Amino acid sequence: MAALVLLFIASHFDEYLRRTLETKINQRLHGYSVTLAHAHLSPFGLALTLEGLVIRQQANPEPPVADVPRLRTSVEWREVLSGHLVADALFLRPRVHINLPQLREESRDRVGLQDRGWQQALESIYPLKFNLIQVRDGDAVYIDTDPKRPLHVSHWNLLASNIRNIRSRDRVYPSPIHSDGVIFETGHGVVDGHADFLAEPYAGIHAVYRVENIPLDRLRAIVARANVTVSGGVLASQGEVEVGPKHREARISDVIVRGLRLDYTNTPGTTAAEAARGRAVKNAAEDPTPALAFHVDRLRLADSRLGLISVIKDRRLRFFLSDTNLDVTNLSAGFRDGPATAKLTGRFMGIGAARGTAHFRADRNGPDFDLTAAVEKASLPSINELLRAYGKFDVTQGTFSVYSEIRVRNGRIDGYVKPLFENVKVYDPQQDKKKPVLRKLYEKIVGGLSHILENKPRDQVATVADLSGTLEDPNTSAWEIAVRLVSNAFVKAILPGFEREVEAFRHRRR
Repeated sequence: MAALVLLFIASHFDEYLRRTLETKINQRLHGYSVTLAHAHLSPFGLALTLEGLVIRQQANPEPPVADVPRLRTSVEWREVLSGHLVADALFLRPRVHINLPQLREESRDRVGLQDRGWQQALESIYPLKFNLIQVRDGDAVYIDTDPKRPLHVSHWNLLASNIRNIRSRDRVYPSPIHSDGVIFETGHGVVDGHADFLAEPYAGIHAVYRVENIPLDRLRAIVARANVTVSGGVLASQGEVEVGPKHREARISDVIVRGLRLDYTNTPGTTAAEAARGRAVKNAAEDPTPALAFHVDRLRLADSRLGLISVIKDRRLRFFLSDTNLDVTNLSAGFRDGPATAKLTGRFMGIGAARGTAHFRADRNGPDFDLTAAVEKASLPSINELLRAYGKFDVTQGTFSVYSEIRVRNGRIDGYVKPLFENVKVYDPQQDKKKPVLRKLYEKIVGGLSHILENKPRDQVATVADLSGTLEDPNTSAWEIAVRLVSNAFVKAILPGFEREVEAFRHRRR
């Protein structure tokens, strides 16, 4: 009988404890609410167990932003022996789920993340300060615009000890931390370091990280906002990061991407967004106290394909480099650690050998860099869409090479592009027999003019396009200027003689 009475009292106390804790937690949160399914306090070890802890954003309650099947807190008995009365907390299989509407609501709200009351809510659960926090087999999901491609971190584990700085108080970061997990189903990440959770005005951390085998196509929806389309690609990287009230820096040893398929779209409709990004990059480069200073020893792109999509005379054209290898060294925020060097090799449209070298330097007066690039023995028929857009003709055979040297400094561009054409054949009776008569005649004329322009001993057509002038928008970043220069210069140079000579021929025939 006594056992039944005790069981009855315990069950009612559990319900009272559940309601009390649920109310206390919600009183401390702003913009979020919590429901609690069960609470139990064990007199042995003073352990408190919470079950079915669900957190919802009030503006977007479904799905819940967090679901914790079990949270166990107790006295950290090991520290009692050293004269400190603190607590530990163990989160078992917690799931965090955030989508784009919830993220946008968070960014719109005037109450900052640090003022949401999360720390106060956690501390209201147990009467002692937490000194040890563990997460076992956690799960985190972010869904942007494509529910079929979530950003998913699974089997996430975390251990943070000495949170109250009981030991090693002389260290800048006295609290050891470790975290590991599976990233996007196939990747893996590990973080080891130390933190100072009591630092003011916010906590600090210094840690080394290593990630490997991260599939980049999961980022497709996010990078699409920057006019970039991604498929394939696997990332590996390692380095160290320090973020604290007195110092914020990331020093990255390696970033290696293999098998990336990337297209960058540059159209009249993207001009405004590109200009805004350029201004943001410029402001970040000139900021004497950047939000996060970074240094990358080496960034390597291997066995990849890079494409540029552009609208030219109402035609949507795509140019690409296959078998691309890119090495960027000594890259830093605003090039503060000295010039960055980029070296590239690949095959233009899958055939012509391409190579390029660039040096980027810091300059308060705008982008400062030089660039040399070359494409050799590329197929002319592979760019027939461009030829049709500018010259209203196409070719059946021929190769071309392009050589360029460019220097950008103090808001000015100096450089040239020199194309060479070889073995050009415009008119092919068999291929063109179904074309209108006037079209055939026009292409015969173009073919004849290309022979007039040829250097007979070498069977080449050559000219030089001057690129000297002032920058239209000095706020544009160096990277965007480099891409735009290469693409625009290529377009201007690829028909150096064809269009001009065809027009001259027309005038002479009148």
